Amino acid sequence: MFVFERETTSIAFTGEPAIVLKEFGVRVSVAGEGEIELLLKSANPATPDASTGTRTEQYKLLYEDSQGRIRAELHLSANGPFMAVRVDAVIRNDTAYHAQRTFAAEGGIRIVFRQLDGLQGLLAASRHKEWWTRPHFDTDLRLLPARTQSLLWKTDEGYGYMLPVCDELYRTDLTGCEDGLAVQISAFESGRESIRTVSFVLGAGIDPYLLAADAAAVGFAERDAGGVPKEEKAYPEILEYLGWCSWDAFYADVDEKGLEEKAAELGRLGLPVRWFMIDDGWSDVKDRKLASFGADKEKFPGGLGRTVRRLKDEHGIRWVGAWHNIAGYWGGIDPEGEAFAEARNYGYKTRTGRWIPHPDAGRNFGFWQLWHSRLKRQGIDFVKVDNQSSLYSYMGGEQSIAKTAHAFHAGLEASVALHFDGCMINCMGMASENVWHRPLTSVSRSSNDFLPKIADGFGEHALQNAYNSVYHGPFYWGDWDMFWTGHHDAVPHMTLRAVSGGPVYFSDGPGRTNPDIIRPLVYGDGKIIRCERVGQPTKEWLTVNPLITPGAFKVWNTAGGAGIVAAFHVYDGDRPVEGEIGPDDIPGLAGKAFVVYDSFRGTAHRLRRGETVPVRLERLEAALFLIVPAAIGPFTAIGLTDKLVAADAVLETAWEGGNVQVRLKDGGTFSFVSERKPLSAFVDGKPADVETADEKAGLYRVFCPTEDVASRRETVVRIEL
Repeated sequence: MFVFERETTSIAFTGEPAIVLKEFGVRVSVAGEGEIELLLKSANPATPDASTGTRTEQYKLLYEDSQGRIRAELHLSANGPFMAVRVDAVIRNDTAYHAQRTFAAEGGIRIVFRQLDGLQGLLAASRHKEWWTRPHFDTDLRLLPARTQSLLWKTDEGYGYMLPVCDELYRTDLTGCEDGLAVQISAFESGRESIRTVSFVLGAGIDPYLLAADAAAVGFAERDAGGVPKEEKAYPEILEYLGWCSWDAFYADVDEKGLEEKAAELGRLGLPVRWFMIDDGWSDVKDRKLASFGADKEKFPGGLGRTVRRLKDEHGIRWVGAWHNIAGYWGGIDPEGEAFAEARNYGYKTRTGRWIPHPDAGRNFGFWQLWHSRLKRQGIDFVKVDNQSSLYSYMGGEQSIAKTAHAFHAGLEASVALHFDGCMINCMGMASENVWHRPLTSVSRSSNDFLPKIADGFGEHALQNAYNSVYHGPFYWGDWDMFWTGHHDAVPHMTLRAVSGGPVYFSDGPGRTNPDIIRPLVYGDGKIIRCERVGQPTKEWLTVNPLITPGAFKVWNTAGGAGIVAAFHVYDGDRPVEGEIGPDDIPGLAGKAFVVYDSFRGTAHRLRRGETVPVRLERLEAALFLIVPAAIGPFTAIGLTDKLVAADAVLETAWEGGNVQVRLKDGGTFSFVSERKPLSAFVDGKPADVETADEKAGLYRVFCPTEDVASRRETVVRIEL
């Protein structure tokens, strides 16, 4: 249970692990006056809210300035290993007709903690650009970047976690200050003499991944703006399949001819690409503003609808998506264009003179409904919506950024639900006002773009996606972005997508696709082999920067009852890196004995819990290991090992006398470990050869043919032992 300790003005968790946040105080920033330190006047236990049946301990802390004109109450609501902190503050103005004292638009309230007891390491996610977050590891709290959106810290007993909340009016960020760590509450709107918000959630636990997930659920339950964690949303069916995106193939020069050329090439290669995303460049724009809801007439002379029909009817692409910008286009909406004429009642002119969709949810919906209904009639099945965290750039100072984002996402997602069954890829939207305010959609980009022209870009790309997923994963399945199969980093990128748990799509231009990079990621019908969670760094790396620490950087996930560990060389240097792989890399993986399979080298090892196998990686190398709990008995199925995440393919393993029968999702190379040498094998009732891959390890393979490489069917393998 979290408690407040008056003598030390600290918040402490009295269970295990012991987590203490020491010496905190409250400051307010008054517009035009600067910051004022408030004094703690009283700290009393509060009566729990019996109607909810959840809060078991509450405190009300009262702070005032020396004149008694500014008052702030902190309501601490503790339940088990979590505490939610609400802030209720007011500035008293005697009259309405004299000059009014109001809270500063940014940092109106700051709660400052001087110390985190026992701090050994930390992982913070801070917004380093308007649209993206990246990890920060320095344990000096004063150096914590501005706009930090989560803070996980490690002690010798476990982990503490602080998750700032964004509700319907206020956004809370963390930042370093000269006294330590500041929790900063902002409306980003002037003229407010009161602030009332759920500011942040504190948590303590042994499992850092579960801690972050549960904290997000507590935050949603405590705030007044709705929303649910990812686990209560649906993953889109379309994104269960392999895709291709036009961006890195053509950039803004995308046109009908190029799309058809690429679709024809993929057909010749026999790659089961099931969806195309027509990215930025297709729209009718003028001076970087949206001119109409139609396509650029030179690039798409028959309109977007003709292109979509050809992709589907002539090239077998099942679904086609369209990109658009949350502001209409990067510069907004052209006030002299057709789109403006159609949607004038749903537009809004900012104080900077730009026209954008209206920041009222109903009128915002009206704008998107006009556009989306037209896209739907042209055969578009889903959308990617970019530039989301630029809402503050368009609307800063005009109204609360939280209120703006809440309205934009409500209107946008209502239209996406109506026209596209909720299937949308959110992009450039990692600001907390976006992360907290999407009521329906479940997939969002979790890093900056894949940048193929940056020679050493893979390390930063892997870093952002894996570490951002610690806080972002409880909210969304991460889109780890497209990649090039013909790139010098193609193998690491392929491996990263295999462990991501999110969509898999690529963006090679015509004539540049390497199908050998794609096939290990998908089944014959184009369904991607998607892990069960979001990929995250293993515990040993959680509070360590792999770009400056030599070692094999590891990302874990699970699939088909097995643990999945991918290892990468992201260290800034050419020398090899080393590490160890074992069952303890996977939280909650049950069992005492395991088979560890190296997906690239095709080797197997038997391990007990606590044991490891070494891994050594050269620059540009990657590795992926399956950690399969050993079955009771002589036989353990590994899976289809011509795929990276082989264990996903195993549907069922059953014993029949001295024989074992394995049901698989598809055909391919089935590998297994057996203490007895197999006598014979049958695939769908037909005799099949058994290859001895490593007799000492007991590793065997059976090839299960498929008649059509562009399809998938269940396969049954029977092994006689």
